[in-house]
Amino acid sequence: MNDRRVIATVRTWLGAFALAAAVGVAADAPRVAAEPATPTFEEIVNGTAPPIDYSQTEKCLRSERIERTEPLSDRFIVFHMRGGALWIAQMRSRCPEMTYDSKLMFEKSNPRICEWDTVRVVHDEGFDGYRYGPRCNLPKFEPVTPQQVDMLKQALTSKGPKVEH
Repeated sequence: MNDRRVIATVRTWLGAFALAAAVGVAADAPRVAAEPATPTFEEIVNGTAPPIDYSQTEKCLRSERIERTEPLSDRFIVFHMRGGALWIAQMRSRCPEMTYDSKLMFEKSNPRICEWDTVRVVHDEGFDGYRYGPRCNLPKFEPVTPQQVDMLKQALTSKGPKVEH
């Protein structure tokens, strides 16, 4: 499965929550003109929805609440929080050298990990010390469920046909 299809799938999962909330509103309720229209399920699935936030995002996560991080690929990092909450960072572009088994180092200037802070892959070179991968900027964080993480893992490891960009 290529990156575009994975990203579209994640947006569909996250968009389903926004759409479920929108369905609860009465059909005849007046719409506020300044508010953008909620994209339809078909628009999200087909990738034709306007570029709006499909879910609730956070700019920062409190570092002391993070139990562990789990890179899923060169585009996704799951943050496992104390209490069981999960947040995902969907990188804006590939983070070179980051794979599902990478060790990560976060560079931050305060006690929180925030959008635009950087992450680097740490390579243990044995007696030669450590080598660091390139810096990658973090995006906003989105809440996810364990089921969504499992579905994303399955999508990333599926052996679907490769599509050239």
